[in-house]
Amino acid sequence: MAEGRGPVAKSRLHRVASERRITRLLVKPKLSRSPSESRTRRLRPRPLRNESLGRLGRWILAGLGLVILGLAAAVAVAYLTLVRYPTFLEPAARASHAQMMAPGLHLVTPSGPGPFPTVLLIHGCGGLRAASGPNPIMDEYAASAVEAGWAAAILDSYAPRGWPAPWARTRVCTGMRLQGFRRAADVLAGVDLLRADPKVDARHLRIASWSHGGWAVGDLVTLRDPGDGSFSATMAGVEGVYFTYPFCAFPAQGARRDWTWRGDVRFVFAENDTVQNAVGCLPMLERARRAGSKVEMEIFPGVTHAFDERVKSADSTFGFDPAQTARAHAEFIRWLKTPASFGR
Repeated sequence: MAEGRGPVAKSRLHRVASERRITRLLVKPKLSRSPSESRTRRLRPRPLRNESLGRLGRWILAGLGLVILGLAAAVAVAYLTLVRYPTFLEPAARASHAQMMAPGLHLVTPSGPGPFPTVLLIHGCGGLRAASGPNPIMDEYAASAVEAGWAAAILDSYAPRGWPAPWARTRVCTGMRLQGFRRAADVLAGVDLLRADPKVDARHLRIASWSHGGWAVGDLVTLRDPGDGSFSATMAGVEGVYFTYPFCAFPAQGARRDWTWRGDVRFVFAENDTVQNAVGCLPMLERARRAGSKVEMEIFPGVTHAFDERVKSADSTFGFDPAQTARAHAEFIRWLKTPASFGR
């Protein structure tokens, strides 16, 4: 009898074959991927949970951005309201401020009983005292005014507030305190005090300013009357304003708003001024002309900001120029002696 496979052997063979087929079905061969397929796999979207968190983060950032924009807009509106419609124009506030500033006003007159035509002198942010002692720049211009036959009123913006000049200089010169639109109240107070002084000829009042003082005067001549005619009447008595290297850049308003006052206007600029060059102030000159003012401008060659200030702080980069200072005083005297173009 030929040797053959019995039932048990056949059954074992069938079982092995079935197991092999099942193994081939369950275990898929690993296929090699092309570079493009690998990149596609890496660029698959993140799970839905991470995508939701990312969307939430973007919404939060967008909300914070809107809040910041809203706050910035509110601050801008409040600032413009304060600058354009200051409370110091209201009669009670105006009288109170004049009373506060009175101790800081010093009148220098020619000999005689008066009344005298008077120029109000508004100092720069350096104030009337340096670290080493008095800063005589305003006294020197007051002497020139007296030489021209005028009285000069030096207004100190720091002493009535109890501010030491060095302390104030670091804060006012950087714009942190007493910005020009606030200091405009000091200038108006000075005018109010002079109009009430029997030694002053209120028909002939002028204002001269330096640097930060020019910012204050530039803002003052753009203010609108509060509605009772008092501010307009006061400013109508000012026949001229004199700016020496004024600050005209933002946020100063003299170059950005229409002027509400007109008269004789003179600008003196320093050629090498690194604080404020003449070109940046041209819009201010144009605003003055549009208001009907007679405008003169002169650029002193080869000098810096504060070229006429002989006493400076130790870290100052400005230079004192004696020759150009003498010329500036001569021009100031000539301006005072020149009759006003507009009758008051």
